[in-house]
Amino acid sequence: MSLHMNVSVVTPALNEAATIRALIDSLLSQTVPPTEIVVADGGSTDGTRQVLDEMAAADPRIRVVDGPGGISENRNAAIRAAGHDIVACIDAGCTAEPEWLERISAPFARGEDWVSGFYLPRGQSLISTCAGLVMMTVREEVNPNWVTPPGASQAFRKKVWERVGGFPEGMAAAEDTLFAERARAAGYTPFFEGDALIQWRPPENLRTMVRKTFAWGKGDGQAGLRAGAYRRILLGYWGSIGLAIGAGFIAWWLVPIALAPLAFVVARRTRYKYRWAHGPGKYVIIPVAHVLQLLSQSLGWLVGSRRA
Repeated sequence: MSLHMNVSVVTPALNEAATIRALIDSLLSQTVPPTEIVVADGGSTDGTRQVLDEMAAADPRIRVVDGPGGISENRNAAIRAAGHDIVACIDAGCTAEPEWLERISAPFARGEDWVSGFYLPRGQSLISTCAGLVMMTVREEVNPNWVTPPGASQAFRKKVWERVGGFPEGMAAAEDTLFAERARAAGYTPFFEGDALIQWRPPENLRTMVRKTFAWGKGDGQAGLRAGAYRRILLGYWGSIGLAIGAGFIAWWLVPIALAPLAFVVARRTRYKYRWAHGPGKYVIIPVAHVLQLLSQSLGWLVGSRRA
């Protein structure tokens, strides 16, 4: 990245007092620091705004603006207030690895309009890390030609954001997916820079993961996204479990036979994730978490589709 390239880093925030300082510190310590950091606080009640105001008073590169409250609404407010053409997005609760901004911004010097970074889950326990791994793709699973830039690790010229009308508001989840679909429909293709990494904090346990992925699926259903993929999950995963339950009423030994195709699919779909977690427990936690994640997310999609 050129040392003279001006980049605004934006983040939405709501009740992130425990994490916001670590995020800002990681941005200020980048190999090439941002020209400005714009945080839109959506009315935090836990002291987040006080932390931000203190940091802004100590460093003029930090600006704090008011946000309406939702993640898209806050992100749009921060982008609207950003003073530079190139905008890099990251979320509260995350931290940026030292070269994140340098790597995610460099493609703009070659004429790119939209760049996708990547992410790594960093849980406080093996269960938490495994939950993060099944919720997101890992590097080996990414198709660079058809990547969906995550809301917490992407950058674009403001004209992309303006062309699609900003991040869709009124959504509890899936706003980055819908933004990406609209940007692609407008003729933009993201450049994948897989070494532009952030670390994000996954759910602490599988119960929290299930609630989160249910909300994701519900958001997809309300937005009319990925219907074909969810139907395949309903047929393959829910169908296999239903078949196994039915087989159990006939004879117990038919249950593992009925589940064998599902076990094969789970093994194939999780095969790249194990290298990113440590400890023998990962060989149990990852497949179990994978199944729970897809079951909860597809159920959320059904609920969201009916309410759309």
